[in-house]
Amino acid sequence: MEIETLGYFPARSRNRARLAYLFGALGGILFGYDSGVIAGALLFIRKDMSLNAHLQGMVVGGLLLGAMIGAFGTARLADRFGPRKMLIGAGAMFIVTSVLSAFAPDPMTLIVARVLIGITIGVSTTQVPLYLSEIAPKHIRGGLASMNQLAIATGILISYVVCYLLAAHGQWRWMLGLAAVPSVFLTIGMFFQPDSPRWLVRQGRVSEARRVLEITNTPGDAAESLREIQQANETSITVRLIDLLKSKALRPTLISVFGLAMLQQALGINTIVYYAPTILRAAGFGESAALLNSVGLGVLSIIMTIFAARVVDRVGRRPLLIGGALVMASSMATLGCVFHFGGPATAAGSIVAVGALAFFKAAFSFSWGPLVWVMMPELLPMRIRARTMSAAALAMFLVNFIVASTFPALLETGAASAFAVFTVCCLVAFLFAIYRIRETAGLSLEEIERTVC
Repeated sequence: MEIETLGYFPARSRNRARLAYLFGALGGILFGYDSGVIAGALLFIRKDMSLNAHLQGMVVGGLLLGAMIGAFGTARLADRFGPRKMLIGAGAMFIVTSVLSAFAPDPMTLIVARVLIGITIGVSTTQVPLYLSEIAPKHIRGGLASMNQLAIATGILISYVVCYLLAAHGQWRWMLGLAAVPSVFLTIGMFFQPDSPRWLVRQGRVSEARRVLEITNTPGDAAESLREIQQANETSITVRLIDLLKSKALRPTLISVFGLAMLQQALGINTIVYYAPTILRAAGFGESAALLNSVGLGVLSIIMTIFAARVVDRVGRRPLLIGGALVMASSMATLGCVFHFGGPATAAGSIVAVGALAFFKAAFSFSWGPLVWVMMPELLPMRIRARTMSAAALAMFLVNFIVASTFPALLETGAASAFAVFTVCCLVAFLFAIYRIRETAGLSLEEIERTVC
């Protein structure tokens, strides 16, 4: 069936919309897999390649360094080609870089491969939430945009399962190389999905934008959405990023967007993603038990992300952000106390440590995990959405890089102090959500834009 006639076949339209959402989120699975797989693979890479703490940090941090380059370097390309074509390119790059990392003969080659994977992740990280938010109807946009975090959590879980299954023989090369499999699905699948209607309007392709909107909306809602998009496009002006950062009118919005991006990474989530097995080893578990517990954390993350997707459009964004930050602060404080008082040396201490990790992962997965990806594109006006998302992603990966690359050394000098720092960051996020975040649930992107500009 041609796309032009999909508006007249509601069932097929719904199926086409679901496919667009599914493949749009697939980039998140690759982000999650490549981020999470290093947690298990690192247990064996550091033995095979004799990695010290500094080199371990570089292997993990190399991905984030590349992600900063990829995120910031995509703004102009995204404006020109749109998020769909950017995701097709990212999928193809994932295939090549995954194979390269699997065949790395030495630490420096592996670090270079991880940097290249990071560049690809930087592209997908900015384009997946953009694509999902721009094709989603407003009444379910929060839930659909949450699919990005659900996909990330699913990718992390898959990586933990793969690591557990391959751990018996230490096959870390297979762990890294299997990322090429979902990459093929992303590359092929996105060829057959529609472009973002908002990007199409910016390119002057209004009739195509109408047909895409009819896939995800009723005809009446599609016509109304198209009018709003056209009006927003006509009244917007293109500005340079430096001028944008100087704008007093947009300053509160930029503080909210960049604050969300940086705080999400400062909370300590990636110490759990990248180093969960290492933390669990420090808490007294063996390698297999540590990896199995990581799988359990991955399952919990998916369950809580699904919960967030189901309630975010009814409950709202702010309550989940506020409550999640408070639970995470309590969890990190508990972890710090366990390590400070030598708790991991006892069975009870190990159980408390696992429980604190579980509560932290659950709280992140129903609050700051999915909702940051939901809110950043929501808060940004259409004309500056792509380039500002790129800048925000750069800030996000910069904080992520600092946290991930320094955590192994921090863990060696004293885990209690490291978790105390994350506790403070969670409390800052709690106050930030109260005083700097406004509710956007139930509003179209154009309605939100009118309250900003």
